[in-house]
Amino acid sequence: MPHRSSRARPAACLLALLTLFTCALPARADDRAALEQLRATTLALIEALVSQGLLPRERADVLLRQSQAAPKPEWGSPLPMGAAPAAPAANGAAGVAGAAATPRSVIRVPYISETARALLREDIKNEVLAVAREERWADPRALPEWLRGVQIEGDARVRWQAERFDAPVFQRDAAGNVVGGPCDIVAGNLPAECFRAQSVAGVSPAWAPDLSNTGSQRDRLTLRARLGINAKVSDEVNLGLRLSTGSTSGPTSSSQTLGTQFNKATVVLDRAFIRWEPRQDLRLHAGRMANPFFSSDLVWPDDLSFDGLALQAERRLGTGAFAFATVGAFPLEEFNLSKRDKWLYALQLGTQSALGDSTTWRLGFAVYEFARVEGVRETTLPPTEPRAGAVPYLSSQYPASIRLKGNTLINLNAVDTTTAATWGLASKFRPVNLTSTLALRAFDPNVLLIGVDWVRNTAFDRADIRQRAGLAGDTGLGELRAMTDGVQLRVQFGRPSFANRGDWQFSAALRRFERDAWIDGFTDTTWHLGGTNYQGWQIGGQYAIDRRTTVGLRWTSTRNLDDGVRSLVGTPPVPVGNLSSAPLKIDLWQLDLSTRF
Repeated sequence: MPHRSSRARPAACLLALLTLFTCALPARADDRAALEQLRATTLALIEALVSQGLLPRERADVLLRQSQAAPKPEWGSPLPMGAAPAAPAANGAAGVAGAAATPRSVIRVPYISETARALLREDIKNEVLAVAREERWADPRALPEWLRGVQIEGDARVRWQAERFDAPVFQRDAAGNVVGGPCDIVAGNLPAECFRAQSVAGVSPAWAPDLSNTGSQRDRLTLRARLGINAKVSDEVNLGLRLSTGSTSGPTSSSQTLGTQFNKATVVLDRAFIRWEPRQDLRLHAGRMANPFFSSDLVWPDDLSFDGLALQAERRLGTGAFAFATVGAFPLEEFNLSKRDKWLYALQLGTQSALGDSTTWRLGFAVYEFARVEGVRETTLPPTEPRAGAVPYLSSQYPASIRLKGNTLINLNAVDTTTAATWGLASKFRPVNLTSTLALRAFDPNVLLIGVDWVRNTAFDRADIRQRAGLAGDTGLGELRAMTDGVQLRVQFGRPSFANRGDWQFSAALRRFERDAWIDGFTDTTWHLGGTNYQGWQIGGQYAIDRRTTVGLRWTSTRNLDDGVRSLVGTPPVPVGNLSSAPLKIDLWQLDLSTRF
């Protein structure tokens, strides 16, 4: 069947309507005025389409001529059945003569009830409106063609979060007086002032010097709202944009804490990327994008977006099996006075295969190279005028706006500097990551997911740390050992998505995350309130109270790893031993109300 253009369809519908309204003969003569009104309305519709540019003037003239050429029986009594109507006369006289010489042809139209005519009009109207909606030719507010490929999505989450800490228990004498200093505790969490004292002492190595709360219970409401646009620019190019609540002070969370005297939330550009897909199995992402790697929240949080370039490729290996690869380059920090720009380079290879009709196994292995993120101690005092601000200095620091807690840090200030410590990462980071998930669909419509994630930092080197920190021998390193592994086991059961009311999902996870396995600034802030150097577990569930609207409850319990001795002595207090072993236990409760469209 030949293809009809979008202009031909409305034209055909108009011709059908015009012929119907001008040729149909009602059973009663008093309906003539109504039909004349319908005919006038149809003609006005043709003129409106011409004025809107949806119908050419030439085509409109053809429609009008076709409608005028249609046979129009004489109004009045029904004509004998089977007779043809008289041809129109060329002029008045010939018409009279022809009428006298030729018997009138008649058409008999059966009687149509008011109910039948109403149903007929309604059917015609619905058919025309359906065509108009599909082709968008009868709506003056019709959107441009390019907007048909635009999809808008969004979500919002309101969360109640309860943070529970173990209060410190101090040594006391018989009279109830505290014995020793503020850091001499018997049980509970070490006070935050003991961690922060490391910046005053400036001794390497150090851990978590920014901690501000280790004992005060906290309850708060948070809000996360996101609005995204995905536009299909062409068959090969897509554009993605997303706005989100949050701030630019950290990369891993887009939640906004409520309780700011009704002040407005900050909105940031969370994603802006171009996706080029020249082939079905090859894609290039450029800009600020979603996580392009197959991974779990052990290494990359769900809220994190990537800046840079990522190339993804797939190849079919056989029935139900394919291999995939992702390579990417992502700038972390750029300097205008130094060539020590910080970058992340990554390569991941993986495969997915069907193990029977109801089982799928996915495996990925990735290597991440965090280039030039390690700290290097300065050998000279800070530059003064006119060199201040004109030469690079302390460019290898680990910014306080990014770091959380857990990684081993070294003081980057020169030996004779008297200011507070400037911290840098002690270790280099070249983690390798193995991620595996097994999906069992034998419980249809529920799915059982079993995931295992393992990471190890292969770049940790005590001798390299000692050299960059400017330490002689093992001075200052104390009992520093290679704590460079992280592992997580996660189980999830329930509906794979929350499309309908009554859908549910349950999950549980176990995790051990050693201090230098991963850069702590790029970790999930739900576990241990962010960072590394802990072990713990998590259980939770979600229930759909309506379509795409869920209520969820999650409990995460973690505590610091203990691998040495810790203490702070002297005035100002100086850390002795390994402060990363200090007691820090956190229980986190999260109650979420979420919806999306």
